[in-house]
Amino acid sequence: MALALCATAPAGCDDGAPSRFATSGAKPVASAAPMTAAEPAAKVASGPAAPAGDLLPPHQEMPVVECPALAAGVEPPADLDTTLTRLIEAANAQLDAGQAAAAWTCADRAADLAPQSVEAHHLRGAALAMMDRWGDAQLAFGLALSLDPDDPETLRGAAHFYINELERSHDTLRLGLSLAERGSARAIARRRRNPEMIADLALLEAQALSDLGHSDEALTRLEVALRQSPSRAEALHERGVARFNLGQFEEAKADFSAVLEQRPDDAFAHHMLGLTLDWLGEVDAGLHLRRAVELAPDEFALEVPLSVQDLRREIEQVLATLPPPRQAAARAARFEVEDLPSQEDLRSVSPPFPPTILGLYRGPLEPSADGATAPDAIRAATPSIVLYRKNLARAVRSRLELSREIRDTVLHELGHLEGLDEDDLRRRGME
Repeated sequence: MALALCATAPAGCDDGAPSRFATSGAKPVASAAPMTAAEPAAKVASGPAAPAGDLLPPHQEMPVVECPALAAGVEPPADLDTTLTRLIEAANAQLDAGQAAAAWTCADRAADLAPQSVEAHHLRGAALAMMDRWGDAQLAFGLALSLDPDDPETLRGAAHFYINELERSHDTLRLGLSLAERGSARAIARRRRNPEMIADLALLEAQALSDLGHSDEALTRLEVALRQSPSRAEALHERGVARFNLGQFEEAKADFSAVLEQRPDDAFAHHMLGLTLDWLGEVDAGLHLRRAVELAPDEFALEVPLSVQDLRREIEQVLATLPPPRQAAARAARFEVEDLPSQEDLRSVSPPFPPTILGLYRGPLEPSADGATAPDAIRAATPSIVLYRKNLARAVRSRLELSREIRDTVLHELGHLEGLDEDDLRRRGME
């Protein structure tokens, strides 16, 4: 569970801020010269006439939140360089305050004055991302990086965008990781090092690595981040996530508890601590899971009720939809239901599977050399697919989502039964 990093260069995020700032309801448009009264007529005359009976769509003009640096009553700067500096400073300040619309206007006006300004385009990207204008943000970051591919501040902002802002996928995480790694190399190579930037970039690398299934490598990058700032809550949280994914539950418990000492109302830390305590068999697990829902109902939900019988019934319904040849192959495997994965299942690969996996394909095993009992011999010779009831019930927010997740998990694991690996499934859109 990744926490947000500040996408701007000079100032850090407020430790108590949520992962995405609140934005103004206004969505500004790119600044342009005002249209003269004669222009509309000229534009109509130059194009084909509208067919009779067709209605023009209503004109829409979105309001612009003006940059405070150029607001009415503010004395205008004496020269272009001073204006540019004031706009850049205002964009940073508005981003830190969570005022995305104003930050965007400041940065966009700066880009109008200086089209080659890397910082102006970087700040445009950060503001647009905060406003959920993903496509525009990608273009702004791309333009900044085209002007200076090695600027650590822009690399940090772009990496954060791909790792923490966009919907996570294999490609967005790989791209974000690549940008963060490049930024780390540039930041370390600088003669005057910026410890905060080095920590930010190492943390971004760790977030991407954990989500890509490399929590062991993530721990190495988190050592770098925590060396710069030993008590930084975001790094402690991410280390807890990596340790949880590696099955180091006591250590993860210590990390999430340390985060909550700094941020008692951190919903993500409560959620992860609840999951960790559940694995440790501690009674306070439910308390923290419920507290996470209370603090962030849009992010977390209580476990959706799902009995073993209901889960088996839904598995059967999925199998019944398969074409006959595929259905026959699927029914030759055993389908099992367990509450949570066993340590043996998690450690069947290296690094281990994260404890939140929803299902697992177990291939046929060789019978033991000393002669297995009849049930063990059957288990050894028969491939099986196991679904984890509690993980499925916690991964969704509604009963409909749960049915979809069960279906997708069954089909994913059937893909392994049929010989597909994770990359094969990803190419088929079955991650």
